[in-house]
Amino acid sequence: MLFFKDFLEWKELNKDSDFSFYDYLYHIMKLKSVNTDIFFAFGEIFCPTFIKYKNFILLKENFSEKKIKELIIKKENVEYWMNLFMVDPYFEQEEDGDLRAEHLSKILVDNWKSKLEKDFPNKAFIVKYLYDEEQGDYGLTFYQK
Repeated sequence: MLFFKDFLEWKELNKDSDFSFYDYLYHIMKLKSVNTDIFFAFGEIFCPTFIKYKNFILLKENFSEKKIKELIIKKENVEYWMNLFMVDPYFEQEEDGDLRAEHLSKILVDNWKSKLEKDFPNKAFIVKYLYDEEQGDYGLTFYQK
């Protein structure tokens, strides 16, 4: 419950009720008028769609033929850069944003690794947690071994 301070405050305000975390999500979605598309958007972050393009395995949401061609010309690791996902921008307004970004990045590493193994059982991947000390950036990427 380290990162659920808003939920814990909400639970305290409603301590006479037996509300669950799911009740909290429902009420926040209604209160903030959040479009339910957000559930599916988060689904793509936690359980992304991967595509095969030529010999590459890529995040569907990052796919760009133009960028792939540019990376090939520069002799860069196409999968590394095309599958790079930075997490810290989502927590810029949070007091403990670095801690949250680090934690979410590590959760995503485990999720993506499992999904890659399931989707491509005959391939081997490196799924890396990334922290750029200079920039303070947190994220992850993956590529084939």
